[in-house]
Amino acid sequence: MKKLDQYIDVIVAGLPIEEKEDIREEITQHINEHMNELIIKGYSEQESLQIAIKAFGNEKKMNWEMKKAVYPFYKISRFLWNTVFVTLVFCILSSFIMEHYNPGADNIAPLSSVLGGFFIIFFIAGMAELVYEAIQLSSVKMRYIMNPWVFFFTPSIFIGGIMFLAYFQNPEKYQNGIWIDLLVVPIGAFCYVIARQIFNQLFKRSI
Repeated sequence: MKKLDQYIDVIVAGLPIEEKEDIREEITQHINEHMNELIIKGYSEQESLQIAIKAFGNEKKMNWEMKKAVYPFYKISRFLWNTVFVTLVFCILSSFIMEHYNPGADNIAPLSSVLGGFFIIFFIAGMAELVYEAIQLSSVKMRYIMNPWVFFFTPSIFIGGIMFLAYFQNPEKYQNGIWIDLLVVPIGAFCYVIARQIFNQLFKRSI
């Protein structure tokens, strides 16, 4: 049954191969048993399938629960990796810019600035991830924005564009590389999504 296969595909998506096959078999057996009980009661095969699937639960929420069970620290680890990655990129970028405009000076950022930047990124990215997860787990059909590039990066371009208007209004205020501060949101979002993709690929190869 194509509908049942599609339903189970969503539930087991992203799980390890060995876990995926066992879970698929268990779900199929459970739903088939429920369907047989309904068919005996007089329901058609199509009706019994719909009722059995509805009784089993939302496939996206089931998938989330499965992933939490198999990889309890997956998303937390990815989030921390992303935050550290973006912080390091900003540190390196800041160092290069300062070295370009102030060669020979001590352009190493103090630890307090690095930690401050880390926690700012941690808070903003954390809020964005919570909203992203809430939308994924909701019943609202918003698949068109569930692509990380669309969800995380597109709004940052809009915000960065608004911030960069300040440069045209008062360019002398943003000399010696300070103008880069106006683009910190889209740069950060771009690096965040890149880090997210890198982690996902490394994780997939390790399972």
